Amino acid sequence: MDNCMKDLEILWDEKTIEKHIKLIAKDIDTKWQNEPIVNLIPVLTGGMVFGTKLMIELESLSPKKWLVNPIIASAYEYSYNPDKPEVIHVSDYETKFTKGTPSILVDDLLDTGITLSIVKNIIHEITQSTVEVAVLVDKIAKRSTDISPDYTCFTLDNDYWLVGYGMDDKGLMRGLNSIGYLVNAPAEFDESLNQLAD
Repeated sequence: MDNCMKDLEILWDEKTIEKHIKLIAKDIDTKWQNEPIVNLIPVLTGGMVFGTKLMIELESLSPKKWLVNPIIASAYEYSYNPDKPEVIHVSDYETKFTKGTPSILVDDLLDTGITLSIVKNIIHEITQSTVEVAVLVDKIAKRSTDISPDYTCFTLDNDYWLVGYGMDDKGLMRGLNSIGYLVNAPAEFDESLNQLAD
């Protein structure tokens, strides 16, 4: 095994992940079956892999229902400061969501909850409609807000440093087709993090 993978412990393999994505896609589709349009909002960069897989499943269940508009948001990049999350939007994002249309934020990880709480409020102010949250992993160990996901594939009650399927180590390993954790994650990750803490 390559040196960069030797400290990686797999939690969920590709087959397991895809099975759970199909399950929550069915739940989402069933709930919004009577709605003509639903905003699907992947939170980049972490949510791009999960968001892509989920939108493919949703489109196969109900074609021409899902209006996809990504948003860029991060609680921290290379310096950890969860009290001042950075929210960056694509230009003219306010015009891309129709008032009265429900929305689903799609992200890889719900960690502290700070960033997703802010983004959820922003989208609600624009649409004046329901805003739900779908995450690949609900990591509850460091939750500092009362936000909880409406749809989740997996729940984790510890502080593992997760990589794969959109989650990263300083920008690396996002493209792994499984989700694992770094066994020997250094303590300085607590001070200088790159993984999105949404």
